[in-house]
Amino acid sequence: MRSPLRLVALAAVLTVCALTLTGCDRNMIAVDAAKSQIGVPYTYGGSSPETGFDCSGLTQWSWQQADVSLPRSAAEQWAATTPISREELQPGDLVFYTSTGTVSHVAMYIGDGQIVQARKPGTMVEVDDLDTYWVSALFSFGRVPLP
Repeated sequence: MRSPLRLVALAAVLTVCALTLTGCDRNMIAVDAAKSQIGVPYTYGGSSPETGFDCSGLTQWSWQQADVSLPRSAAEQWAATTPISREELQPGDLVFYTSTGTVSHVAMYIGDGQIVQARKPGTMVEVDDLDTYWVSALFSFGRVPLP
């Protein structure tokens, strides 16, 4: 799925950040982790680079790389975040969607109007434009509480 070289490079960046914390913060570690998984297949219930990801598996795994725990489902992640407005969005914040009246999808905001997500079966982890992806189903935005 991911090349060993890419995973080694990510591990090196995360180790340097964890040791020095200079120029790094948990949000950017989570964003870099999510972006490192671009191209990994969507897998229902997936939560690792080896098995693939579903939407909440990707956001949970990415935040775990920054040593921050999130619940597993999109709805549970929504409940665990602090609500924010669109104007307050920062890289690492979560973007929630609904097609049923309750949260059914989550993506990570990565800055510059873009999100990274594991969208649906048959797709790969990918970057999409916040202003064009499933706008009619946009539910809310949330900030992950840091320890």
